[in-house]
Amino acid sequence: MILLDTNAIVYYLHRVEPYASRVKQVLISHEDFAVTLRIIDETIFTLIRLEALRRHGIRRLDQLRSYIRRHGIGEFSDALRDVRELIEELGILVLEDKGSLKELLEVMARYNLLPGDALIAITARHYGIDTMFTFDEDFKRIPWLRVLP
Repeated sequence: MILLDTNAIVYYLHRVEPYASRVKQVLISHEDFAVTLRIIDETIFTLIRLEALRRHGIRRLDQLRSYIRRHGIGEFSDALRDVRELIEELGILVLEDKGSLKELLEVMARYNLLPGDALIAITARHYGIDTMFTFDEDFKRIPWLRVLP
């Protein structure tokens, strides 16, 4: 099983080359993929931020929150649909995040990671996933993960 990271999904959905082609090759040549809820959260958030910037020039998080509060999330439904369709079409397994506060703090400190990446790594370990597709070099410091590409 291969854990797909946020950046791989975002690059693929936004056709950011040469990354999107590399993701497509992996999606074609393998069958078993997984994501965590944290990865879905990061992916949707990133896609919404990109759309808000493109459509309205919204750069700051407080501006985005204010915009959504006034106009709703519906304008960004394409991002939600794209992620859902990718998961459904490829049969990607969605995993609940796993771990404890102790594990989170230890992995952050030991491997110099931000909390989101530490949680993703811990979750992979809990599910016995040893391969991750990501363009994030930080995951190469995790001894229980083999990083693709």
